[in-house]
Amino acid sequence: MKTPSEFGVTNAAFHADEAELRTIFRVFLLASVLMVTALVPFLLALNAGSSSAQASGTQTAPAATMLSWAARDDSEKQTYIIDGYTLSLSTHVHNNGERVAYLSVRAPTGESTSMHGEVGFTVPSAGFGVGKLDPQSSSRQVIFTSFTGGLHCCTQITVLGMVDGKWRQINLGQWDGDALRDFPRDVDGDGTLDIVLKDDRFDYAFAPYAESHNPPRIFNVRGHKAVEVGHEARYDAVYEADMNRAHTGCTKQQNAACAAFVADASRLGRREWAWPIMLEHYRRSTDWNFPTKCKVPLAGGVCPPGRSEQFREFPDALAWFLTDTGYTKP
Repeated sequence: MKTPSEFGVTNAAFHADEAELRTIFRVFLLASVLMVTALVPFLLALNAGSSSAQASGTQTAPAATMLSWAARDDSEKQTYIIDGYTLSLSTHVHNNGERVAYLSVRAPTGESTSMHGEVGFTVPSAGFGVGKLDPQSSSRQVIFTSFTGGLHCCTQITVLGMVDGKWRQINLGQWDGDALRDFPRDVDGDGTLDIVLKDDRFDYAFAPYAESHNPPRIFNVRGHKAVEVGHEARYDAVYEADMNRAHTGCTKQQNAACAAFVADASRLGRREWAWPIMLEHYRRSTDWNFPTKCKVPLAGGVCPPGRSEQFREFPDALAWFLTDTGYTKP
């Protein structure tokens, strides 16, 4: 006797069920496609809104910390709340047509100011931070830095501070490379944050850039100005540490290191000790062009024709250079 399967009864029922399942699957697939199609505009709008919120969002950031910002496009704007101060970064079209970083600042008491960064760099970008640089001030100060672009140059450093209820700008000038990567700190323990930079006047003076050694330069913010304070005795440890590093290079006949070594020692009142060490180790044979001295006062920042003197020996050039830069007295 044949079983039901042998008569094909079960097989026929199976194909009928399979056809029904295929129909249901097609209906489900079509419904899914229609649903996704309907959701696409909503999802795109949601994503665009999210991106816009991110590009122009507000976030809280820590004080006494250097932060960085770079624009991805002209519409980007970012706002930071730091210790009650509101800082907004955006782009600005300079008079020459270049896009630069633009900073708007509002104090907790409501006073506002703004400034733009330097031209020259392809991407509008800036460094910034908020902290108590001036211990005598009742408010915080804002550091704003921007890069000019170019080889070995330059970061413009500006400090914004409240003086008599009004914002003031303190211009610290332009410094080589990434001059203020970290927020100033108290290096001498007196309770005042110190802006420690490097003396760019030593760049290229006695050797190529890669071999240059730059002593530190130290500034404090007092009221509405920056005061150079590195000559004060409380910073002796900073200059002694740099002097020891430079001494190592000087013993290897690196003239740039010898220059920094004597400069640091002079700042510490130890020039008479350091000078013979330099004379023993400096490299005598070199084709580097040492600094040029002007024999008369500069006219509009330029030495009159025929009145300059090219030093041929390293010790002679160094002696004049350290006097000209204020490390030693005439």
